[in-house]
Amino acid sequence: MMNIIDGLGAVSQIVKRCIRDEMKPGGLLEDVNTFIPSYRKDEPIEEPAIWLFEHETTVVEDGTLSKQVKLNTPFEFVCLVYDADDLEMSELKGKELAGRVAAAIGKNYRRIDDNGNQISSKPVLDGFYPIGAVDINESSDKTVVTSVRINIEYYVNWVISCMNKDNGD
Repeated sequence: MMNIIDGLGAVSQIVKRCIRDEMKPGGLLEDVNTFIPSYRKDEPIEEPAIWLFEHETTVVEDGTLSKQVKLNTPFEFVCLVYDADDLEMSELKGKELAGRVAAAIGKNYRRIDDNGNQISSKPVLDGFYPIGAVDINESSDKTVVTSVRINIEYYVNWVISCMNKDNGD
């Protein structure tokens, strides 16, 4: 079980690793050219692209300071695939990419981060959302994007955190 100090960051890093590991040759996302793991991106986006937005972490079960707490962090993956000849095909490819993102998280969520932390419960698919259109390469072209939202529920332990802090760790 993760402690409260490391847990929030560990979950984010594991989710990002799930995507990056599948972008390698032979992976579910090997065709993805751009993965944006944060809210900002100053460089141009080369599609297919996945843009990650981490939403507010909330307490799911019992937030008392004397024991473990179940938290939920929603992760939203905005998926963009541009087909210059067919906007409808762009939409279908974006939905297919969103499905592959969900499969990548389902396949890899049990990864362990560099500190030995692991997500202990299964991710929960919240839904697929058509979220509109975006401009392409500062031109008049637009393409539709689809997002998939996945909730990661996990436990953190307040007591472990306090004990480690008291021991100077």
